[in-house]
Amino acid sequence: MLVDYSDDEQDIINNKPKSILVNPEVDCSHLVKKKEEEKALELSKTYNFLGQKKNHLTGNVESVYYNDAVFEEQFHKFNVYGFAVDPNERNKRVIACNQKQEQLSSLMKEGYDVDASDPLFSKNVLAGMHKEDKIRQQELKLNRVKANDPSKGEFMGPWAGQQDEQFENIQMNQEQQQLLDQLEEQRKQKIDESKKQEENFVPYMEQHVSQAEQFGGRQFIAPPPELKYVDHTCYIPKRCIQTFHGHTKGVQVCKFFPKFGHLMLSGSLDNKIKMWDIIGNKQCVRTYYGHQGALRDLNFSNDGRTFLSAAYDKKILVWDTEYGKVTQTINLQHFPYCVRLNPDPAKQHSFLLGSSDKRIKQFDIRSGQQTLVYDEHLQAINTITYFNQNRKFVSSSDDKKLFIWEFGIPVVIKHISDPEMHAVTATAVNPSGLNWVGQQSNNLITVYDTKAGNFRMNRKKNFKGHVSAGYACGVTFSADGQFLASGDSEGRVFFWDWKTAKSYRTIQAHDNVCIGVEWHPIEPSKVVTCGWDGVLKLWD
Repeated sequence: MLVDYSDDEQDIINNKPKSILVNPEVDCSHLVKKKEEEKALELSKTYNFLGQKKNHLTGNVESVYYNDAVFEEQFHKFNVYGFAVDPNERNKRVIACNQKQEQLSSLMKEGYDVDASDPLFSKNVLAGMHKEDKIRQQELKLNRVKANDPSKGEFMGPWAGQQDEQFENIQMNQEQQQLLDQLEEQRKQKIDESKKQEENFVPYMEQHVSQAEQFGGRQFIAPPPELKYVDHTCYIPKRCIQTFHGHTKGVQVCKFFPKFGHLMLSGSLDNKIKMWDIIGNKQCVRTYYGHQGALRDLNFSNDGRTFLSAAYDKKILVWDTEYGKVTQTINLQHFPYCVRLNPDPAKQHSFLLGSSDKRIKQFDIRSGQQTLVYDEHLQAINTITYFNQNRKFVSSSDDKKLFIWEFGIPVVIKHISDPEMHAVTATAVNPSGLNWVGQQSNNLITVYDTKAGNFRMNRKKNFKGHVSAGYACGVTFSADGQFLASGDSEGRVFFWDWKTAKSYRTIQAHDNVCIGVEWHPIEPSKVVTCGWDGVLKLWD
């Protein structure tokens, strides 16, 4: 389309229309495109979303800061009156409900501008209930059936219905009743089958590598002769040297073999316990099948010949590490959360169990019987840690408290509670035995001094930078006590210097939550991590 501007000045004075010459061969698409761009530019100045990436299914969502009280007022105003004003002070727009404000909604759809400063929109719904709602509630109250005499057992109270209400008893026909009976029979059959499977299930061990091929004829749990403990300086690992695959679900816990660390035990959410060779071929050598629920915790004895496993099938199994047999089965009524053998050589037959019933129970492995109950916490037990030469232990719970106990005496000797404290979900003791650290639910690792049997918080030292809220991410010390490591809910591993509490290195270890970290007891820079992505990784 071409416009001819060649008219003389007299035609302009006489207000004659300009002549328009139409040419159908001219392409006007660029003019339409330019007009759309100008419109988008105007919108971008108002809503500020031009050039931003699409961050929502239906478009771009931008962050807006507003007063909570204003938003609450507009929210209730929309529910009562049917209209509301945008709480963002920058955009004084009005939103109307089609059902309650039909006229206003139709005007807005037709393109009429609504002034948000109109006195109609300044009603304060929080000042009092709408008059119509008050009248309606009074009518409902008058129409309610009388509450009757409570002494005769006919008292209805606030649950009494309306006088004009009619209830209809809907009964199922024969086909619906048959279908319901059939579904009920199937449900009972599944329950009976699962019970039979649990009763007939016998724990067993599967050997993946022959003992002669892997260990040269020596005992399975015997360490290699070249592996000896010596005092050494530890270093922070830099790279992943091995990834262990085998679990089909997330790995919940991993533990090194005591003193030597030539073997590693892992418990997963797929109900399996696996033993891994760390020094030799770095592969899975054994799988222990014994639980019908996800693993929660594992704990070795001092010599490694026995280990305990706790799972969500409400069972504690005592395993013989060498032969893969279950020597004792302890059935529980509640979920076990942590299990700890007493490290004292003279008391290796006793262990403590923290469970979801708010109690710490002491068991004897030889008889499988409960011998003592420590009952003071108000919520589920998270951790149990021995200190002061194993004569005392500290327990943490979801009630945000720490209790100090003397082993064998079910009386709290020290109670630690503070308004600023959060629940402690994982703990570790410095190799020197003078400090105890706790992973709190507020993304902070706190330090307590345990010198001379005391237990006092060190407020000058704490470790932060990671994100562990909502997860029981494990913590561990290096063998020389120089470094502290912790997992992270984003799959990272953090390393801090113990003296300065300075973060030295952060490693992206897993694709999901890094729930466990263990430092090798002999190798100076080897660390194992496990995560909910189903793999274990060895770092050096």
